Amino acid sequence: MRRTIRLIVVEGALEIPAALKMLEALKIPAAGIFPVNKGGRNSFWRDVQRYNQAAAKLGPILGMTDLENGPCSSGLIKKHLPRGRHRNFVLRIAERMLESWLLADSTALARFLKIPEVLIPTNPDGEINPKLALVNLARRSPLRAMKDDLVPESGSTGIVGKGYTPRITQFIEQAWRPHEASKRSESLKRALAAIRSATNSGDVPPQSLTSS
Repeated sequence: MRRTIRLIVVEGALEIPAALKMLEALKIPAAGIFPVNKGGRNSFWRDVQRYNQAAAKLGPILGMTDLENGPCSSGLIKKHLPRGRHRNFVLRIAERMLESWLLADSTALARFLKIPEVLIPTNPDGEINPKLALVNLARRSPLRAMKDDLVPESGSTGIVGKGYTPRITQFIEQAWRPHEASKRSESLKRALAAIRSATNSGDVPPQSLTSS
């Protein structure tokens, strides 16, 4: 019997539409799920043990955050969940940022930005700063509104434009294809497989833990 995701908890705003789109791609119902945005990596990891414990009682919980400059996802999990991760807690860490998963759907992104697909990195998981890579692609867009939203204003200390979040949310909701993107991102491929496995499995005993 297929189980549903009971809760989604994420690092930031963009992970919410991405998580919902991934569930949609996997044909997992998301009605009634109200994602929790922790508003940053520190807040996410501070409370991760609480969600790990909740997953043991409630059923599958999907957690999503970024690796960024961390050495590896398994190391992060062992650091913050030293006693292990419950199998019901589907904790996925984008390598190195969520934007690497978006870059992986090169065809859709090229169409969205109206740029040649050949400009998009072929190894998105290997990008040191996928967010900056995406912004630099937006600089090549012929669409003035796109550049205004995604590219920081001259003199700004930020790396993204003021309209970055709503514009990228639009891309995720209207154009991004998780299954297509997973062909170029091993990190995303593993995330989709983990969600599928957690929702396809039967009841998991509360003491059942895993470290990765």
